[in-house]
Amino acid sequence: MTIANALLVSMTTIMIFFLVINSFHAILLMYSVPELWSHWQLADDEYFHALVGSEALPPISVVAALRDAPNDAVAFALMLLALEYPRFEVILVVNGGAGTALSDLVSALDLYEVPAAFTINLKTEPVRAYYRSRLHPRLLCLDKPSGSIGDALNAAINAARYPHAVSAAPNVVFEPDALLRLSRPFLLDRSVACVGGILRPANGAHLEDGQIVPGQIRGWTVGCQTIEYLRNFMFQRLGWNRIASNIVFPGNTVLFKREHVFGVGGFDATDETPGLDLGVRLHKYLTDIGVNARMPVIPDPVAWSVVPEDLASIGRARQRWLRGLRRALGRNAGMFANPEYGTFGVIAVPYFWLGIIIAPIVELLGYIGLVVGLATGVLGSSFAWAYLASVIGYGILLSVWTVVFQAVSFQRAGQPGDVLRLLAFAVIESLGYRQILALYRTTAQFADR
Repeated sequence: MTIANALLVSMTTIMIFFLVINSFHAILLMYSVPELWSHWQLADDEYFHALVGSEALPPISVVAALRDAPNDAVAFALMLLALEYPRFEVILVVNGGAGTALSDLVSALDLYEVPAAFTINLKTEPVRAYYRSRLHPRLLCLDKPSGSIGDALNAAINAARYPHAVSAAPNVVFEPDALLRLSRPFLLDRSVACVGGILRPANGAHLEDGQIVPGQIRGWTVGCQTIEYLRNFMFQRLGWNRIASNIVFPGNTVLFKREHVFGVGGFDATDETPGLDLGVRLHKYLTDIGVNARMPVIPDPVAWSVVPEDLASIGRARQRWLRGLRRALGRNAGMFANPEYGTFGVIAVPYFWLGIIIAPIVELLGYIGLVVGLATGVLGSSFAWAYLASVIGYGILLSVWTVVFQAVSFQRAGQPGDVLRLLAFAVIESLGYRQILALYRTTAQFADR
């Protein structure tokens, strides 16, 4: 085979690869339509608020690690304590370089030291002291001189009183009724192991009557991330619900059972993405012990977070997430295409390898091959247009569909001008932003940190 023929075959293979991947994304988006419809039939706002006084709701422990916390620890604690839910507690772990967080909490919330009164189920770095608040009996604070985020969350889960838990991060603002919405699937289905909610970018948003209302998106990087969140973290995950293969990992906006975390040995204290690692191990653990568990994602935006606005910070976050996914899948390689693990093993795991980990490398190679092929005359203009339509145009179409679906499905989608801006970002996201992130993701393949 000549070099020219090899290039043509390679480029054709890459084009088919992305046609298959994008078509699978289209299937997920189509599946999200009936999933969203069934959710709206059950999730009436009046129903949610009627649940506040219900004894059927599971009590919840909200746990958070304040290591290198960028925000005011007191404001964060008060936000969590103000959540609308009948029985819950808040456990904050002040560890590592949290600055003045502990002294601020002691002063503002009148904390006093108490003895440990629980069973240690997960091994962690030593906890120096435990504090209760005279002003807020639901609050427990742990003082840990050292340890990672995963280690801090293990300490918080050890100290928790309730069987269900939600992990929160200091840069996240929860909707007042977030716990109500996350707990609903547990009431409707005994097979649910954990429930994920949607985390939305808060850049440009503002508070109105106690709720966060999306504002005008400022900056093209924020707009492109909004498109990513809508497509990848909302509608695609709703589609995964229908396939029963969601990768819901115990991190922000996820309600999970503590007994399952104990069963898998807790968060990995050495991992930079401990929630993602735990999510993959949780799938394996529950299947191995014979539990046919569901891990649905609900479409409600239950929390908001300010996303980075510079490409370097965005790239580092994507690199960290991809490295974490690669490590988690590599440690559980026996799940790959294994029917013993159901659709998660047969469909989801191969997709994560091909569509998320390998796809950025293939995409960059395709662009290089396209330029070389056009420059040498091996590839004609008709092939080039067909290739770009398959790789980029198909993606733009899916993003536009996502924006339109978001606009007609949610009351807080914004004004018509906001929708038009999102449609513009749906195009921009595939013409430049995506290629830059593909480069970041590719470089992440060759480094552990």
